[in-house]
Amino acid sequence: MFSLAAINYRDIFTSAGGPIERISSGSIDVLGKRAHQANAYLAPGLIRGKPAHSVYGNADGTGASGSAQVARHMAISEALERWAFYDLAQGPTAAKYGFDADHSTNGMAAFPGFFKAQARQRAHYEALERWALVSWWSGHMRASIVGDALFGVTALRLEHSAEFGEVAILFRRSAAGHVSYGYSAGSSFRTAAARAAVELARNEFVVGYYKLRTAAREVPNCFERRCLYFAGEEGHAEFLRRVFDRRPHRESKWSVHFDGELPGPWSRYATVWRVVADMPSRDYLDPKCSFFFW
Repeated sequence: MFSLAAINYRDIFTSAGGPIERISSGSIDVLGKRAHQANAYLAPGLIRGKPAHSVYGNADGTGASGSAQVARHMAISEALERWAFYDLAQGPTAAKYGFDADHSTNGMAAFPGFFKAQARQRAHYEALERWALVSWWSGHMRASIVGDALFGVTALRLEHSAEFGEVAILFRRSAAGHVSYGYSAGSSFRTAAARAAVELARNEFVVGYYKLRTAAREVPNCFERRCLYFAGEEGHAEFLRRVFDRRPHRESKWSVHFDGELPGPWSRYATVWRVVADMPSRDYLDPKCSFFFW
């Protein structure tokens, strides 16, 4: 996709009147290759009801790429997406954009392109990923192992019924001993797996760093609690049982509750789009449920 980020984001920082307070940069190992990683932070006045994170940190947007500039642009785009969420999900028009059905950033994407369809396509893949995960874990879909393990990574393909895209889950045991996961969707399984590899690398790093620096204690965020649970032996055993579960099931059908643009002050910089799929289960929203979803 051709991006206008170099033009649209030239005045993105608060010093120029924009919404981004700062960006931090670093690197991450993605299956043996170093990638640039950037974290973007919104100006404090734009954030309402932001949850506190103990494991993944409190950046508003994160991006990783072989290009430092692309990583920064990806982080900014995700931060703009979060800005739209913070503003609209708690406002009077929340139901108009599907936040009554799913009060989260599921199915949201921001992209600074020529056409709004570019953001819409990304939102569809984001929604497909989340819907397929919920469908699989709730017993409405099967997973199959794809190919031989590379770099110790096992790849799963979710066997969904939607007429577009592929969804991949990657996992492996880290050198530190915990199990790491990454999942994503894309136009092909190769594309989905490449994106999932980046998420696996982030998951491996943040969980390892958390365990290294923190004594065992209660994690307030339920999604991060799940992340830590599945990194452990009990959680991984539960995950593997679901992987090899081939019992007959009631198939989940892809249907859309909302598909549209989220307009607002962020539209000056990028199109923010949201696709909300009808989920077969609401258990993924239950903080007490050990659902493979974070």
